Amino acid sequence: MPYSTRNNKGIYIFFALAFAPFFFAHGQAPDTTGADTLQSDLNRLTESLDLLNSIKAGKRITDATPIQTALNDVLNISEEEIRSVTARLGAQANLTEEEAALQNELIMGLANLASHLKSVRADATQESGISAVISLAQKLKEWRDGPYTTTVERAVTFVSIFENENSIKAANARLASILKDEKKIRRILSGANTTTFARLIKKVQGGLRKAADLNTRAKAALMPDPNNATADDENSIDELIRQSGILVNDAYNDFIAMSKLIKK
Repeated sequence: MPYSTRNNKGIYIFFALAFAPFFFAHGQAPDTTGADTLQSDLNRLTESLDLLNSIKAGKRITDATPIQTALNDVLNISEEEIRSVTARLGAQANLTEEEAALQNELIMGLANLASHLKSVRADATQESGISAVISLAQKLKEWRDGPYTTTVERAVTFVSIFENENSIKAANARLASILKDEKKIRRILSGANTTTFARLIKKVQGGLRKAADLNTRAKAALMPDPNNATADDENSIDELIRQSGILVNDAYNDFIAMSKLIKK
């Protein structure tokens, strides 16, 4: 099924940010150890793609070295991105037959991208002369803007949907645990805090129901049922996931607020 492309230059950072809400949703502290590397890779990718764009725009190039460097940067970052996305994609389990079929399709698509990059890398080591390097770089840029971005974005969306689904399940399990002890908790709270606690419970319940609905709609848009005429347009999938992730994060913030109430 066709899938629309959006921010081609920023797909690497899109991949990183796509998963960020789910780490926070599980109450984990953000891991900043790779932040500098990620930003460095993004900067290199942006600069490299800008340089390759300048070739297409007709800018006169007299030195092949920066073009070769840009080409290698795009190859390296693209290969790492494919490895990362493939690992996250393959980690999704307990799927329906339809979902597993799409998962396999996407894994094969990423494998084809990796094979193409390997072929380009082999050609890059054999090319000589500025015209040959420029031609190879231009073709790589056009390919990244098309088949590469389409395949990677769709794989990222698939993973985002199922990781978000797992986050919602974890949040509901935590809510159920709190509700199990609700009477005990209410007994140790003051009058004002009891009211606040009840409000937070109601907010979390409503937020998680809405988060689940949004994620379900995103899944239906990614894998539409031909009998379901009400499926969302695929252009809205990322927004549905984003909104759902925000609600899950809000739920965990409310869990923290409940914990603080109990400790007072």
